[in-house]
Amino acid sequence: MPYSYVIDKTITDVGTPTEPVTLQQAKDYCRISGSSEDTLITALITAAREAIERATGLCIVEKDVAITFCNDNGDFDFTIGPYKENFVLKDEDDNTIVADDYKLIGYQFPTLRAPAYSILKATYVAGYDTVPADLITAIKAQVNFSFENRGTNIDALGFAPIVSVICQRWTRKSPVL
Repeated sequence: MPYSYVIDKTITDVGTPTEPVTLQQAKDYCRISGSSEDTLITALITAAREAIERATGLCIVEKDVAITFCNDNGDFDFTIGPYKENFVLKDEDDNTIVADDYKLIGYQFPTLRAPAYSILKATYVAGYDTVPADLITAIKAQVNFSFENRGTNIDALGFAPIVSVICQRWTRKSPVL
């Protein structure tokens, strides 16, 4: 029996993203005063957000998403989201499929029920208008964790424990380890 699966995908920032956590919010969370660490904290905010996006499959800031996938069986789940706007579906010959000819079910993480084609390409904009509070907390907690553990192999440490718990709740992928 055929099944639906991703063949290729690209996810790119729409313009220069505005981070959902400000420098001052991160410094307050980390209890850092003064400005000598501002450049580092700013970089850690971006790194924390990007790591959480990779771990969960979410687009915390607005992104352009392009997915090439097989939909032989129908019911393809768009796990990269939340879906925001500008959904365009094309067949393998790059012909646009009009909205009347496909059935998209759901809102933030929709499922393409039909058409069942071998190869389809979808593009859309994903991201949050308002980032959920616990994802904001996860970013701040990861910034703090990375700041406190700088100089060590942070990749070996992974996420702060609270960040792992929050990411697990929001993951659109396999379990966060």
